[in-house]
Amino acid sequence: MSIGDAMGGREKAKSHIRNLVRIAGADGVIDDAERKLLLRIARRYELSEEDVDDIIVNIDKMHFTPPATKQERYTQLYNLGRMVMADGVQNEAEVTKISAFAVGLGFPTALVPKLVEEVIALVVEKLYEDDAVERIDAFMKANS
Repeated sequence: MSIGDAMGGREKAKSHIRNLVRIAGADGVIDDAERKLLLRIARRYELSEEDVDDIIVNIDKMHFTPPATKQERYTQLYNLGRMVMADGVQNEAEVTKISAFAVGLGFPTALVPKLVEEVIALVVEKLYEDDAVERIDAFMKANS
């Protein structure tokens, strides 16, 4: 089973890529490092470069499809953090967007600033996705 199937199909995968595109473009431009990360993540969900380009062009026509499981939520949040740091710069617009997405993913609003800080720290640590998801889970358990 592919990651795209595990996420619940193409629409959920496209929704996730849409959110990543919004983070990547928060500073007004999608640079090479951000595009490479977008394409790498898209391939994991069996989406092509053409799919990504279509998402970029039609971003305002796409709707958010929430993840179905806690694991998917944590994975998406970690990927959003990876996108924030893809160009090596964490700017205010990106942090604002990832915070809004965290709320949209169902994380408690009061916890979001600390959670986003934790996710960015995990990205800087360059953890593997599975390890990061475990750490996010531990963070949530410790702070709930």
